[in-house]
Amino acid sequence: MDFSKLIEDDLTADWVKECIHKLSPYPYLADILIIFCSFAMGALLSLLLFLLLRPILHRFYARHCEMNAELLVCIRKMIVSFVSCLPVIAVGYCVWCDGIHEWLAVIICKLLWGPVIFLLALTLVYVIRSFGLWYRQLNHAEQRPIDGLLNIAICFVWAAAIIIFISLLLEKSPLYLLSGLGAVAAVLLLLFQQTILSFVASVQINVDHLVEIGDWIAIEYDDEVDVDGRVTEITLHTVKVRNWDQTVACLPIDDLIKKPFLNYTAMQKTGGRRIKRSILIDQRSIRFLSMEEVETLKGFDILKDYLESMEAEIARYNTGRSGFNTRYLTNLGTFRIYAQRYMEQNPKIRNDMTLFARELAPTSSGVPLEIYCFSKEVNWVPYERVQSDIMEHLLAVLPSFRLRVFQDCSDIYQEIGNQVDVVGGAFCFDRLENPIYPDNGSVPRRPKP
Repeated sequence: MDFSKLIEDDLTADWVKECIHKLSPYPYLADILIIFCSFAMGALLSLLLFLLLRPILHRFYARHCEMNAELLVCIRKMIVSFVSCLPVIAVGYCVWCDGIHEWLAVIICKLLWGPVIFLLALTLVYVIRSFGLWYRQLNHAEQRPIDGLLNIAICFVWAAAIIIFISLLLEKSPLYLLSGLGAVAAVLLLLFQQTILSFVASVQINVDHLVEIGDWIAIEYDDEVDVDGRVTEITLHTVKVRNWDQTVACLPIDDLIKKPFLNYTAMQKTGGRRIKRSILIDQRSIRFLSMEEVETLKGFDILKDYLESMEAEIARYNTGRSGFNTRYLTNLGTFRIYAQRYMEQNPKIRNDMTLFARELAPTSSGVPLEIYCFSKEVNWVPYERVQSDIMEHLLAVLPSFRLRVFQDCSDIYQEIGNQVDVVGGAFCFDRLENPIYPDNGSVPRRPKP
């Protein structure tokens, strides 16, 4: 070891020159002492920096989030791993001082790259975990989890650390190292294909807010397996859904991108759930209403103004016309208006959303009369109750309009000529005679023989 420059320098203290003379017979002992002193100086600096950074970061987190024990531990580990780099960096810097053997300095620097890169990567990992713990305290964290994205970020940090360490050992650029891994990268892409697809799907779901924890979703796979329930957990690879029959379905997260699915949460947030049901009307029961039947139907308060206005309109139209050129009210058209007005006056139906009753194209099963509206009840059980009440009322009031529901069981009908009788039913009629109504209501009754 040669410390001639220090000995010749007039500014060097006498005790330093004396120490150099004593260490001259032991050159490597001087190297060890320099390394030890540099490490001690770095450790002292690390301790001072740790004591300085810890209260600053604590005040920052206390101001921006609610502190908890797990987050405090993660912050402490992040600071410790960061300041632990300083002694190693100090040693790496001091080994290149004059007098240190060059080959020893090279070996020590090579060995120190590993701890430095490891501690810096560990610091970034604790930064990511601290951000995840802080994010969990937000109001929307449960609906939009980012645990999968944070795990991917941690994997990228460790992968980058390994690549940088190998490139420093080989004294090659990281880009050069990556370019030589083309075949390996192809194999890795093949092996981790599902992980990559899951990661892309997770990013798209989180960015577009397609699915959140607590959402009600429905996916139809085949005739036997259906997913219909609440989302309970979203991870990097899977989505757990608790079906309404209390079974748990685990489906790949990329299925939410590949397959069409329904998310009912938007419907629940709007406060209106659609009712779309049809009543199949027997086409043989559709006909014109007589004047007596029109007067009887005026007993419905929701139809009185409509019938009076239509009577005036039809009377004006029929002036000067006769026979087939005249107009009449139909029992199906009147029932359609009744159904729509009944829904408009129902307190459990939203009038500010789409609401109508319409006739669809006739089929071999009759003429479908479709009811389309939105219920104020969005939960399943109350919604089904509202829907059932509406359909039951319309089916019960249907005979008052001289209409029948189509049924495939043909043995309940007896048709003789122009006369149709419902066996055991509430009424009978033919083309020539008007129905006979009871004195206290609008529901027709069977005539006495």
